[in-house]
Amino acid sequence: MIKILYLVSTLEKTGPTKQLSYIIKYLDRRNYHPVILTLSPEPSNSFWHFFSNSINVELHSLNLSRLNGLFFAKRMVKEFILENNICIVHSQGIRADNIMSSIGKDVCYKVMTLRNYPYFDYCINYGKLFGFIMADRHISYLKKADKSFVVSKSVSELIRKKTGCLFDYIRNGIDVDIFNRNIYDKNILRKKFGIPEKVKVFISVGNLSYGKDPLTIIRAFNELDSCKYTLIILGDGVLKNECQKAIKNKNIKLIGKVDNVLDYLMASDFFITASLSEGMPNSVMEAMLCGLPCVLSDILPHIEINEINKKSSVLFGVGNHLSLLKSINKILDNDYSIMSEAAQDIVYHYLNAKYMSQKYQDTYSDLLWGKK
Repeated sequence: MIKILYLVSTLEKTGPTKQLSYIIKYLDRRNYHPVILTLSPEPSNSFWHFFSNSINVELHSLNLSRLNGLFFAKRMVKEFILENNICIVHSQGIRADNIMSSIGKDVCYKVMTLRNYPYFDYCINYGKLFGFIMADRHISYLKKADKSFVVSKSVSELIRKKTGCLFDYIRNGIDVDIFNRNIYDKNILRKKFGIPEKVKVFISVGNLSYGKDPLTIIRAFNELDSCKYTLIILGDGVLKNECQKAIKNKNIKLIGKVDNVLDYLMASDFFITASLSEGMPNSVMEAMLCGLPCVLSDILPHIEINEINKKSSVLFGVGNHLSLLKSINKILDNDYSIMSEAAQDIVYHYLNAKYMSQKYQDTYSDLLWGKK
């Protein structure tokens, strides 16, 4: 049995952690034994118990603070690898990738997955100068792996243009097996959420942050007829107060964070996102799984999804609420059933978690036994 160690900072409830759960869920347990090692104590919103109880994976944590991690993490991770006879370490996140970049290839095979576009995300979160340095460092860590991946073709191309480094990509996937559309009744859900039956409902899901640009969506819906359209925004973040102040129309409902996202998606008609940067967005894939046609900002990962099947979505100019208004009108004029079917087709046949997991397993096999 081949032991694979998945090294991450924590199992916080985030998109990257969801993707990790899908990889492990569909891992061939006849060949591979998965082990997770986290670096730091778990936050309150952790998937720890889900990994332990639902997908039956061996869990360990170093429980190091970020400060102690600087001094002790590399030594402790290497000791863990050797003591537990780990063959492959698959890391994700800048801290985990940093640690693995310092561990020799004679210790284990090293696989890394970059789940964002660091030259945007790090600059937004940490400032332009420090963010750029972080992004450069992260790319340098990826170059020291036996195999490194990004999560979309578009991110691979962005990094190639920025750095000259070309990384292979394995697109993120969504777990289609967890979804049973027959258990959801849209009319019942709308009554539950106080949504009139005949209005067209658009939904946006994500952090209320500068990178997700919720204000562009709010500005567009401020100009729409409140009797015909409703916008539901799920999420929380630094722009919450600014979003509340920007709302001028009673058709906009700022709900906050919820645990029943699928219920809200199934009560809706369309999904909308104004993100300025993505890797391969979980929220879009989840919306398409629910059969929602999507209105997407024209960043490269969204264009990549749209080009798989153009009937699934429409694009608008990033940061431009007037362009968004035109795209909303455009999607309302299209045949809804055709768009809904196209959206679901994308996730079932192109962005399926089973396919994603299998591609990583093919990589593990190639490293261990060579390409067939």
